[in-house]
Amino acid sequence: MEFWNYTLGIEFILVGILNDSQSPELLCATVAVLYMLALTSNGLMLLVITMDVQLHVPMYHLLGQLSLMDLLFTSVVTPKALVDFLRRENTISFGGCALQMFLALTLGGTEDLLLAFMAYDRYVAICHPLNYTVLMRPRVCWIMVATSWILASLNALGHTMYTMHFSFCLSWEIRHLLCEIPPLLKLACDDTSRYELMVYGTGVTFLLLPLSAIVASY
Repeated sequence: MEFWNYTLGIEFILVGILNDSQSPELLCATVAVLYMLALTSNGLMLLVITMDVQLHVPMYHLLGQLSLMDLLFTSVVTPKALVDFLRRENTISFGGCALQMFLALTLGGTEDLLLAFMAYDRYVAICHPLNYTVLMRPRVCWIMVATSWILASLNALGHTMYTMHFSFCLSWEIRHLLCEIPPLLKLACDDTSRYELMVYGTGVTFLLLPLSAIVASY
């Protein structure tokens, strides 16, 4: 079997879901409409929170960050998928694949952590209303936001660098809508079983910790 190491010239093929559909044009139009609705709703949310001074409070700062993450996450995946379908060209460069993976992991992890901080915000507002302005002052709110972004970015960077260091076999067709770790590991020539366990362990941790905080807040 022949193997090759990655170079800047390598291109992966994103199979996606549009080409496999029985009505790809209808599915493409539906995805485009939903994407525009997501952009409009999240954009309006951010605009209102930014422009209205009365909404410059921790709860709406956190909601604004959540809208920003939703807007960015959909923009990481959807535009390229639509453009590739219309151009009948669904390739992505090695660097583009790594960047897409990093952004998707960062935004997904940040959203999980932010939801936990939002649960804490609501807990303080309901159970300790007299101390709310002290416990959730603006500086604390921004520390929460920064912590979510930093932790998720570091986790995403580590996974992206380690995943992309593998050698891949001559088949580089990714059976997925975007560059994610599990589909890429299926193309690796090396033994990735231990790393797959670590990936799933990290994913479960990023889900269980925020979920535990949300449940505890109730």
